[in-house]
Amino acid sequence: MRIDIWSDIICPFCYIGKRKLELALAQTGIEADIHWHSFELNPNAPQTYGMPLQGVLNALYGMGEQQALAVLNHEEQAAREVGLDFQWRIAKPGNTFNAHRLLHLARNMGLGLQAKERFLRAYFSEGQDIGDKAVLRALAIDVGLNPAEVDDVLDTDRFDRAVRADEQQAQQLGIQGVPYFLIDGEAVISGAREVEEFVRVLTLQQEKAKARTQAGAAEENAATQNGGNAAPDAGAGAGAGAGAGDASSGAPVICDNGVCEVKR
Repeated sequence: MRIDIWSDIICPFCYIGKRKLELALAQTGIEADIHWHSFELNPNAPQTYGMPLQGVLNALYGMGEQQALAVLNHEEQAAREVGLDFQWRIAKPGNTFNAHRLLHLARNMGLGLQAKERFLRAYFSEGQDIGDKAVLRALAIDVGLNPAEVDDVLDTDRFDRAVRADEQQAQQLGIQGVPYFLIDGEAVISGAREVEEFVRVLTLQQEKAKARTQAGAAEENAATQNGGNAAPDAGAGAGAGAGAGDASSGAPVICDNGVCEVKR
C-alpha cells in the first residue's frame, strides 16, 4: 500500500496525524510505502517570527489571546493523547522551506522517515528554531546525513524545484490544508482523524486492493483458458476509494478539526 502525505513541519496536526497513522498501521499490520510531500502553511514566513506561538496566531490569523490559548491547549492535549509532547510555549515558528529541501535530500539518502520525525520533534518538543540554517544543519547531521551534502543544499538552490513540484501537485489535487493522506492514489483522509478512522479507511483500501488482485488473476486465468479472448473488466479501479473524502473535498478551517489550513 502506498501512502502519499502532504504536511508541514510546524503544523501540529501533521505530527499528530503522523502518529495516528503509525498507530493504525501497527493495529492493522498493513505494510505501507510512505512518501512525504512538502507543504508550506505560510510560504512567505520570515526565517523566524521572533515571537511566541500565541503571538503568531494573533498576528497571522487575528486570534485573540483567549482564542489562541484555547487552540494551543487543545493541540497540546490532542498531542498528549497519542504520546507526543507539544511544548508550544517554547516553540519557535518560522519559514520551513529549507527544512523541506533537506527532507528531500534525506529521502534520496534513504533517511526520509528519520529526518521527518527528527525535525518534527525538534520543533514541537525541543523548542528548536526550525527556520535557522545552523539548527537544520545540526539536525540533518544528527540523523546521519553527510555534512557536505547538507551544506550543499543549504548553500544552493538544490531541491528548490522538488519542493515547488510537491506544492504544485497539492494545488492540482485541491489540497488547502494539511495533513493530507492519499492512499493508493484514491482514498483520502484529510486531517488528523481518530485512529479508528485511519484503521477503517486503511482496511477498506486493503480489501479493495485484494479484490482487484483476485479479479485480475481470475481474468488472466480466463484469458488463458479462452485463448486470450476474455473481455477486460470495465469496473476495475473505478471509484474514488473508500476514504474519508476525495481529492476535491472542501477547504478546512485553520488548525481546527485536525487540519491546519494554508496561509497565502
